[in-house]
Amino acid sequence: MSETTPALAADHATLAGILPLNGLTLIGIFNSHDGPAALLRSSRGQIARATPGAQVLGVTVTAIGDTSVMLLDVAGSTHALAVPGS
Repeated sequence: MSETTPALAADHATLAGILPLNGLTLIGIFNSHDGPAALLRSSRGQIARATPGAQVLGVTVTAIGDTSVMLLDVAGSTHALAVPGS
């Protein structure tokens, strides 16, 4: 088995410039044994796995849907992050 990704597969699986790097970004949503979870990326490149109620990267995750995550910041403001490209 090859360790490299075939060019055609890489072209179809890659969306150049889709992930904003200057703020908190939702990388993806998945279901785990303990319910829905999300991967978040900070502007510094830190990656955190989060579940509803978790405090990560300076925010509290209040809900996780099929394509978005609801967050509460330290000032009490609510924000929604969507999966890039959705």
